[in-house]
Amino acid sequence: MRLWNRRSSIRARLGRLLVFAALVAGLCYLGLDLAGRTLLERYLTSEDFVQRQDQRYLDDLRSYIQAESVTAWDADKLTQWVYRQNVVSIQVVRDGMVTYDSFYPEADFTAYPSAGQYYEWGNYHDVAFADGPATVWLYGYYYYQYDVRLLVISLAGAFLVFLGIVMAGIQGTITYIRQLSHEIGVLEGGTLDVPITIRGQDELADLARGLDAMRDSFRRQGERERELTQANQRMVTEMSHDLRTPLTAILLYVELLRRNGGEAEKREEYLDRLEGKVEQMRSLADHLFRYARSSEETQAGHTETVSMEAGVGDALSELAVCLTQRGFRVEADLPWSGRQVVVDCEGAARVLDNLTSNLLKYADPCKPVTIALLDQEDFMGVRIANALRASFDGAESSGVGLASASRVMEQMGGRLDRTETDDGFQVTLFFKAV
Repeated sequence: MRLWNRRSSIRARLGRLLVFAALVAGLCYLGLDLAGRTLLERYLTSEDFVQRQDQRYLDDLRSYIQAESVTAWDADKLTQWVYRQNVVSIQVVRDGMVTYDSFYPEADFTAYPSAGQYYEWGNYHDVAFADGPATVWLYGYYYYQYDVRLLVISLAGAFLVFLGIVMAGIQGTITYIRQLSHEIGVLEGGTLDVPITIRGQDELADLARGLDAMRDSFRRQGERERELTQANQRMVTEMSHDLRTPLTAILLYVELLRRNGGEAEKREEYLDRLEGKVEQMRSLADHLFRYARSSEETQAGHTETVSMEAGVGDALSELAVCLTQRGFRVEADLPWSGRQVVVDCEGAARVLDNLTSNLLKYADPCKPVTIALLDQEDFMGVRIANALRASFDGAESSGVGLASASRVMEQMGGRLDRTETDDGFQVTLFFKAV
């Protein structure tokens, strides 16, 4: 029962939700990034902020020089300080010559002297080193550290917006799934009068319709079983009452025969009456037998005249799909024709279910399972053949499945033939042709 379409399916709705959430999250990211950069530009580029930051790092450098006795030529210690700060670059100049440059921390300025050059970006400060004063050029990348933080905040905000929209969008579906789970639990408890909630036109709604149809089917089946039980109880009660009356009469006539058995006229009269009562009991027994037979025929199922494909085509397709999914190779030769057969579709499906179960248990998955149609004068048949697996032991098969299948075929006017060899097994289902 497929009533949903592609536009209303869960996949389509989820896809639209994800696209919408991604668009909103992207706009949120752009907005946060733009607002954050505007604030950073206004704050970080101000002269007061840069001077305060320069002075803070310069004071830290002076403290480091004093604590570690750093000279103007001590490149290793100066590099350690620069790496620790992470956001500043320095150049040390003495007497117009460069003694250290953080852009070239491994350069040997004693062997290869280099004249200092003036950078317009950055500030120059006089700093006292352990071996005397020198000029330090310091430039801070203060905007960089805040730019990374802004990126992280913008991405986190956009992700939270995306997650919030997706969670809000699927909340209804999750609630509906929980409701279906609760209602299925009610069904498991045996309560079949509570209907399954059907909401929407998607796969879940289709599933709910199937569950509700199954619930209604079970409920009607239970009602029929209760009616049959009540009818049987009523019939047994009535039959017991009807049988008790002639039995009482029979006992009475037997007693009279014992008392007056010597009189020929009386004896014949009593025997005639006894015969009538026995005939009455036989009639009641025949009635009971007919009732049992009619109940059995009712349980046998409803047969109808349809084409072979309409009667068993879907069941054979399910058999082939099930075997293929379990690793079997199915070779089917099914030249369907318009010839009509008498079939109980539900019973035929049960028969093929039994055969599927046997194939999964006992067939060799390395050998193909063949399915072929047979067309005879009075019957049309389906032949299913397979090879038995090497580890098959005939004792492990109870034969209950094939016995049940054979009985169902007989009830619909057909028959089941089986042929077994040393390494193979073949079952043919014959349906009465019209």
